[in-house]
Amino acid sequence: MKRIAIIFPWAVSLLAVILVQPGQAQVRGKALFDLMSNEVLVETQGVFRVNWLPDGTGYYVSEKDTATNQRHFYRVDPKSRKKTPLFDAQTREHLIQSYAKVSGRKRKRLPFRRLHYVLDSRAIKFSGGNKDFLYNFDKKELRHLKHPEVKRQPGTDGLMRNMPGSQLWNGEYSPDYSQFAYVKDYDLYVANTTTGEAKRVTFGGNANLLHGRPDWVYPEEFEQLTAYWWSPDGSKLAYYEFDESAVFQYPIVNDLKAEAVLELQNYPTAGETNPTVKLFIVDVKTGDTVEIQTDSNSDTYIVKPKWLLDGSELTFQRLNRRQNVLELLAANPETGAVRTILKEDEEAFVNLHDDFILLKDGKRFLWSSERSGWRHLYLYDLQGRLLKQLTKGEWPVGRIVNVDEKGKWVYFTAYTANGLESHFFRVKLDGSKFKQLTTEPGNHRISMDPAGKYYTDSYSSFTTPSTMNIHRADGKMLHNLRSSDTSKLDSLALEPPELVVVQAADGKTDLHGLLFKPAGFDSTKSYPLLISVYGGPHSKMVFNRFQKHGYLQRLAQLGFMVWTMDNRGLQFRGKQFETATYLRLGQVDLADQVAGVRQISRRPYIDGSRVGIFGGSYGGYMTCIALLKEPEVFHVGVAGSSVTDWRNYDTIYTERYMRTPQENPEGYDTGSALKYAANLKGKLLLIHGTIDNNVHPGNTIQLVDALIKAGKRFDLMLYPGYRHGIYGEAGKHYRQLMIDYFVKHLQPEN
Repeated sequence: MKRIAIIFPWAVSLLAVILVQPGQAQVRGKALFDLMSNEVLVETQGVFRVNWLPDGTGYYVSEKDTATNQRHFYRVDPKSRKKTPLFDAQTREHLIQSYAKVSGRKRKRLPFRRLHYVLDSRAIKFSGGNKDFLYNFDKKELRHLKHPEVKRQPGTDGLMRNMPGSQLWNGEYSPDYSQFAYVKDYDLYVANTTTGEAKRVTFGGNANLLHGRPDWVYPEEFEQLTAYWWSPDGSKLAYYEFDESAVFQYPIVNDLKAEAVLELQNYPTAGETNPTVKLFIVDVKTGDTVEIQTDSNSDTYIVKPKWLLDGSELTFQRLNRRQNVLELLAANPETGAVRTILKEDEEAFVNLHDDFILLKDGKRFLWSSERSGWRHLYLYDLQGRLLKQLTKGEWPVGRIVNVDEKGKWVYFTAYTANGLESHFFRVKLDGSKFKQLTTEPGNHRISMDPAGKYYTDSYSSFTTPSTMNIHRADGKMLHNLRSSDTSKLDSLALEPPELVVVQAADGKTDLHGLLFKPAGFDSTKSYPLLISVYGGPHSKMVFNRFQKHGYLQRLAQLGFMVWTMDNRGLQFRGKQFETATYLRLGQVDLADQVAGVRQISRRPYIDGSRVGIFGGSYGGYMTCIALLKEPEVFHVGVAGSSVTDWRNYDTIYTERYMRTPQENPEGYDTGSALKYAANLKGKLLLIHGTIDNNVHPGNTIQLVDALIKAGKRFDLMLYPGYRHGIYGEAGKHYRQLMIDYFVKHLQPEN
């Protein structure tokens, strides 16, 4: 489950609103809400991202000459900011002429707006006219990368997030671009990119036996978006086989036509049978296939396959069903025999990561682990011997950004200030010379050039709007790339969001919350409290970022005090904090939200008898269970796409935090919103997309049934033809419906 929150541009007012000029009365209430929805209040100057060149010489930009309609590409030196042509005149002209010859489309300008350096910078790849092309600088050769059209398989539109960019919908080139792999129906095919001829390399695939294509739950919960992997020399393909024959099929009905369409989704619910996932390696030339000895069954997970740089072994990770034992394994591609490199064993659950980084020497790798209670970096050899712990402390590493093996540096992000801030660091491969490179308070997003010479730092804080600077690798700032003009925003005299520290339900753990007040806030008045919630594992809502013009700030202008708070069980504060909700979803997290509401409501200007709450996905679950378990604390709720009983949700996510219903029946019962339907006293609006294949509509339908049986009045809105995200015209309708609901039942002054 991924976070789905109500973070949308607010509905556009039909009335034009003019920004306040000096000396005029300040805009307030709904007029200010509408203005903030319509106006660009923070204007940015500069660039939003840079396109790094792979050789450490800087980055490139493209500019269009409006007079000649030509697009020119320039190399930018990060220190001097000097621009020079990315292509010399001869190369540029050859590219244009070669494209005309190969494609049959005559042009007088470069045939692309975007390009990708490939083959160790010896070539560029670009697309034009729905075709891919490769230009080799050494050979001065342009060729069309031929392959059959990859057809989008029926029923895959909601299979994973970003389907348009997925391997399944696009296929994948071999490392040397001589071959192209793709899925047709349920099997893998490989095409020669010179001739375009294709051949089938797997056989026997069907609707319940998938070769090289993922099921639904692996991409959603493991972020395992790929299902086949080229060997470094392009001679072999490793691929998944998903056997879903024993997996429950959930019926999803699309009723938008007279003849309703039935979609059967393989969806393993908590405690039920998983697919059995195996790994195979096929020799593309001979068709010989080897099964990797994964010891797979329906109670094991096989994730993150990755070839060693020399192709001598295929590594992968095996996770037990309880997800508290993770093994890093390596397989012989000729025999399928498997050896163990290392093993992680935790009491609750192991968080997967992408920090298995192979060093170019072919002997060592970086790895991250939470074995100390905090995610830190370790250096191993490929036999599994620990060589060095690189980082330590009561803060977690975020991600590895770059490894400069020549300079022996590891660059990474980490979370500080109890998760409120993220910063950029570096450390030597021997654990020495640890240094924090970013110094300004706030959250820093880093983009580093592949050679490890420069990086951009895009950051903001509660008081600093979005800014981006370019730095040398040692942290020295070179110059500013982007700045923000807040003069329009400042003219509105808005109240800045207030960071508030409250105590968790345990009476000892500090929790962070943000309180947004309407402009013209009057401490002698009484305001209803409106809560934006998510609250589920692997999420976080409160950061030291610039939020003075965000959606919660806009919502406050309608006369609400708007509150959002991070309960225990969330990420970036260490494993003890994260596992506080283990086996107890809907208990500890809700208790903390209750504690936060009670503490913030002690303020005389907050009316604790008018409390609303809203959220989507896990936030919808929290909204439902808050209204039903704590009806004296929460009075109005709008719950979108809600889980209502964890027995309804998928195995991987649910069992990671709750184990199975057979192992933890009390936890499932206590965390079920259905059990408390008779407690409803306030106003509850339930919202769901009718073809949601993530949190199925059956969740809301079951709660509707329980509420009816309990004789309770409630409100319901269904969005036909929408899955887990509700957007477009339906999204506008949803937002306005929610706003109207809270205005009607919480009655803020406006």
